[in-house]
Amino acid sequence: MMLWCLWRRRNDKVWDGETKDERLVVQLARELLSQWCTVRDKNEQQQQPLPCIQQEWQPPEPDYIKCNVDAALFRQERAFGIGMCLRNSQGHFIKALTKWYNGIPPAQEAEATGLRDANLWLGHLGLSKVHIELDCKLVVDGIVDSSNNQSEFGNIMANCRALLQHFPNFKISFVRRQANYVAHSLARESQLHTRHQVFDLIPPCITTILMNEIR
Repeated sequence: MMLWCLWRRRNDKVWDGETKDERLVVQLARELLSQWCTVRDKNEQQQQPLPCIQQEWQPPEPDYIKCNVDAALFRQERAFGIGMCLRNSQGHFIKALTKWYNGIPPAQEAEATGLRDANLWLGHLGLSKVHIELDCKLVVDGIVDSSNNQSEFGNIMANCRALLQHFPNFKISFVRRQANYVAHSLARESQLHTRHQVFDLIPPCITTILMNEIR
């Protein structure tokens, strides 16, 4: 910066006949250096990647059961699967279920179908206090959105809202995929089983995940 300011002082004297005080040259160099450092620090801050938000599975509150639900699309087979898992407040496995359907709906329709099937299954089991978690925010938001949506997704969500009226103590919330990996793994495995499969024992595909999440 100092060399550039001296060179500029020389040019001003040669071409314009201006002679600047040396102290002004030093002050200008300091100001330019300060401005350059400010811009550099700002650029470095903008280029730093945002921290990745991690989320782990958490057990439900006492007296509640947690039901994690997810869907998976099998485009090559023209089908989609649903997976769900029940655990208590100690994180212990209770039951799991997988289902699969023919057809390839939009992802949000598959996720909404999973929520609908979870409500039906939980009602069949006679459970009244359940915390349901999904990693599809569109479905979770759709629970409180009572707009007249005539799409298939809207119809499924309307069916979910009607079912939930019978279960006032059911809670629905959004979680990130990391906290829903058990249900995701079950959904991916659904096509390896019958169309509707209930597990009273821990399926091998989620044994390690359950052990890690219970710690």
